[in-house]
Amino acid sequence: MCAPCEDWRTGTVYAFNALQPTCLSKLYCESEFMHDVQLARIYPDSKTFVDKKLKCTESEILTDYKTLKDAYNGNVPPLTELVKFIDEHLEDGDELEVWNPPDFSEKPSIANRIRDQNYKQWALGLNQVWKTLARKVKDDVRIHPDQYSLIWVPNGFFIPGGRFRELYYWDTYWIVNGLMLCDMKDTARGVIDNIISLVNQFGFMPNGGRSYYLNRSQPPMLILMALSYYKETNDFDYIKKILPDLESEFHFWTENRMVTFEKDGKLYRMARYNAPSKGPRPESYREDYEVAEKFDTENEKDDMYTRLKSGAESGWDYSSRWFITTDKDSEPDQLSNVHVPSIVPVELNSILNQNARILSTWFGKIGNKYKSNKYCTVAQEFLNGIQEVMWRSDRGAWFDWDLMNHKHRESFFVSNIAPLWTESYNMPKKSVANDVLRYLRDEGIIEPDFSISFHGTPTSLYNSSQQWDYPNAWPPLQTYIIQGLDRTEHSCAQQVAAKMAEVWLSTNYKGFSEKSTMYEKYHVELPGETGGGGEYIPQTGFGWSNGVVLEFLNQWCSVKTDTDEPSNNDGGSRSILKSSFKRFCKFLDTKN
Repeated sequence: MCAPCEDWRTGTVYAFNALQPTCLSKLYCESEFMHDVQLARIYPDSKTFVDKKLKCTESEILTDYKTLKDAYNGNVPPLTELVKFIDEHLEDGDELEVWNPPDFSEKPSIANRIRDQNYKQWALGLNQVWKTLARKVKDDVRIHPDQYSLIWVPNGFFIPGGRFRELYYWDTYWIVNGLMLCDMKDTARGVIDNIISLVNQFGFMPNGGRSYYLNRSQPPMLILMALSYYKETNDFDYIKKILPDLESEFHFWTENRMVTFEKDGKLYRMARYNAPSKGPRPESYREDYEVAEKFDTENEKDDMYTRLKSGAESGWDYSSRWFITTDKDSEPDQLSNVHVPSIVPVELNSILNQNARILSTWFGKIGNKYKSNKYCTVAQEFLNGIQEVMWRSDRGAWFDWDLMNHKHRESFFVSNIAPLWTESYNMPKKSVANDVLRYLRDEGIIEPDFSISFHGTPTSLYNSSQQWDYPNAWPPLQTYIIQGLDRTEHSCAQQVAAKMAEVWLSTNYKGFSEKSTMYEKYHVELPGETGGGGEYIPQTGFGWSNGVVLEFLNQWCSVKTDTDEPSNNDGGSRSILKSSFKRFCKFLDTKN
């Protein structure tokens, strides 16, 4: 079967009949039965249906449903009959069991490093949260895989929380880091091994551990997980063991997610998110179907579905970052304007650059000079694109490249400084730190006196009602900016990073201390409150939120809780933003 045709000049994917279905299960991914159930709005969340267990075989269910529809002259049965049919043929999934990590410690060593007593108790509380998120797939899933959308993995793992009741890809990076900070190194290795098992099975790590996620991935964090584990344990024997799998996962991206385009007379080959397959996302079937209804042809609809799935692959589902208005009659914030495959993203290419550098180092360590040199060259190719296509010295940041309009996407997004986090730049650290600090001041992320403007860095400065936009701040993105600034080793940038970490810890602690809850995302104007928007209600738990907080508590262990008296109903948190440290930072009106 041929792959979708592609015009590299525009980045447009032309979806013809060559598109594969979302997954191999007709019931979960492309059946008339699923279509009728999802559009009947029986469940508020489309994910509920595709997470159910089958009571009999898929073919029996589909045959029985055809018989039922035939009784109604091919029409969708009445709602009561449809619900009855579902109850007779499917049941709520009970495929996970609560799991107790064998190396769990009631008093992890991180608590000994934290000086503030409130934060020390908070860290101990977050350590307890791991037990509420720990799961293991029941053996029945291994024995009867056709009855479940869940994919069996051998070891225990940690669900993110809320509606997300399976293993997810990029969430796991911050979860693994948090586990190791809580002294669960063996558990962290088992979680990584789960991802390795999926790479072995499918040739890549899917978006998550469900069959309906097999059409797409998420940001490629596996090699970075392995690096975190190696730094913590110095276990290079483990790295040698999994190195072929790490290489395979890297190849998935370099063989399936690259696009060639021209800028300033030079050809570049860079990565983008692109998940072509037929039909809506099963877990968001109704929502996708309604977005695509405005299009006339099946090819146009499948192109829309590919764009939506590609947004899910990015992890940023959804954001104004992906909006390109091609229809003058279209509202700019409509999801039909999502054009993810037509945008070359900064952070994806930065992560792949770092992945290639790591592979080069590790192959060199085992004496494989050929592959070490190969991945050094690949890393340099990514770096050339990051610097020559994305870097804007006049702005002091990197910008996504719009393949449709042949220009930079100039709005603020946290991803614009992701190369700081991956150290994917070839300029002197002092110079790039000065440029980025100036950019953050120009965009209002930090004030002229270098105090902090928000209770967490917003994903963007535009409120589109999508969840990966203003006013939401997401934990993973805080690591991009905070750890990225800190890694420049520039004194002022490190001061700003420390202050941002202090602010982020403060808003997370406020929510936890008042509601015993960690949120998936936070509101930058309302300290301690959850963010909103998007396709589902705000989620709690929450794996990556816990991991990021533990990372910051470990790195900035002397930070203290904000004890100022409340002011203007903000819980005293306004003072933590506005405390200036201009005396530590030189005004950056000229480059150094």
